[in-house]
Amino acid sequence: MGKKTYKKTDVSKAKTEKLGISSLLVLDDESDGSSFSAVHKRYFRNEKCTCPACQSQKTRTSKVVTRKFKDILTGDDGFEIIDLIFHQRYLRCDGCKSSVFPEDIDFSEKGSRFTNRLSDLLAEGTFRYSYKKVCDFYGVPASTASVGAIMRRRIQYREANQPTLSTPSTLAIVEFPYYRELYPMILGIEGKEIYCLDILVDCSEATYIKFFRMFEANKVKHIYIEPNEELRSAIAACFPTVPPCLSQECVLRHGRNAFIEIIHSDGKRFPVVHKDDKLTQNKKFITGRDVSQIKQGMSNRPRLNKAYNQFQMLLDIFDGKWEYGDLSSWTASIPDELSEFIDLIDITEFYDVEIQNSLQPEESPPTQYTAVVKGICDAISEMPHCIFDVLRARCMLTIAHDTIASDDCEKRLGIPAARFIDNIKKITENIKEEREYEL
Repeated sequence: MGKKTYKKTDVSKAKTEKLGISSLLVLDDESDGSSFSAVHKRYFRNEKCTCPACQSQKTRTSKVVTRKFKDILTGDDGFEIIDLIFHQRYLRCDGCKSSVFPEDIDFSEKGSRFTNRLSDLLAEGTFRYSYKKVCDFYGVPASTASVGAIMRRRIQYREANQPTLSTPSTLAIVEFPYYRELYPMILGIEGKEIYCLDILVDCSEATYIKFFRMFEANKVKHIYIEPNEELRSAIAACFPTVPPCLSQECVLRHGRNAFIEIIHSDGKRFPVVHKDDKLTQNKKFITGRDVSQIKQGMSNRPRLNKAYNQFQMLLDIFDGKWEYGDLSSWTASIPDELSEFIDLIDITEFYDVEIQNSLQPEESPPTQYTAVVKGICDAISEMPHCIFDVLRARCMLTIAHDTIASDDCEKRLGIPAARFIDNIKKITENIKEEREYEL
């Protein structure tokens, strides 16, 4: 396999044992104890590496590239961070004569600058704390290029140790915004209990179908959807006998979001504390000084005042028993200048069947459903920015799931919504906390 730079006599048995990575041999060089120089055990063997392109074993060493990893050694006195210098061979295939490839390594993930045992510790900490703070705790650089690789590895490990999901009688999909991206939260409802089942990577039909295929379709009786054509197609493909519903909560959430957009554009320096919450409440619950302050703030903001009155009309419709015609008449009354409501107008028109399906008595979600969805969306929105893998790991893999015995095995019901919201708030506090902490 070509001329070798090192010989077996260059290997240090003591250093190899101290490093403790079974696939590596440490060289006896002049480096200090904080640095280990190593080659793969295959380096001194006659076995040929297989070409990944043509599966030929007519391969030979083309070059050796030195790669630097951070590693951790643990002992009774704590831990020590070391530099692992790995001499990785690149091999050329004489079979296909066009392939040059690196030898496989099993002590680190592709794209990571840490060994697996160190990356696992970093990932475990990042489930509940800031990635940078965890790296600072261990005294290693916070490599953003590595965070995805180390999290995905640990996510796979945790998921492999979870029971499979139980099929809920009711599914609910809530698409929430998080730093300009839209992600679906899948909820399961059993009786009055609402469970968080998972967060998906995007809102595409393929992603939805892949997730829905995990369930027993005949056990799902009700589905609450978002106004998303790809979701509607996925529901039709996976649950053809279940009529999807677009709930009052969903309509109200989209109306509230439209109104808040107007508040932010036309309500700058509005004389009310927590104006988003106050202005989106039903005005019959507004008392005291807030009443006069809202009146004062609206006096010189005519467009905001129109939007406020329009949104109050929507709240009044939903305050009692209502019909689809009430909602349709409301959207028809929206002035053209309130263009932020255009999406809700389209939703009402193009999802009329799904909205009317939700008006059937047996389709009513639990009374706390609206508050639960708002609590989930608010809790996630407060979490500092992170990539999707970290977001999903923190939300779904750090909190205990309820389980049930089903078909002679244990299955997951999901995370009860109240527990989910409380834990997400605690994780956000951990991330935002400025002082030093113990992991």
